[in-house]
Amino acid sequence: MNISRPIAYGCILTIALLLVFTVPGERGLIRGYQLHQELSSLQNQNVSLQKENEELTQEACMLRENKSYIEHVIIQEMNLVKPGDLIVVFKKSKK
Repeated sequence: MNISRPIAYGCILTIALLLVFTVPGERGLIRGYQLHQELSSLQNQNVSLQKENEELTQEACMLRENKSYIEHVIIQEMNLVKPGDLIVVFKKSKK
């Protein structure tokens, strides 16, 4: 099978032009891959933010309705104690 040179050059030129216009550029394969990766990253971020939002919603509900949880948060975050509680302090021993 003998293909003439003009036809072979034409095929090579066509393939080269297709590669030039489809691989790089605004709508090219490389940009499409980058957008796909970005979409995947944003979807993962969206899932984690939704989870965080649910946790914050639950905590806000607890802070509105549960008096013992409010007391627990105050004690933990502000290092406060209730009247009558015993405070134990551990000292580091010197070696």
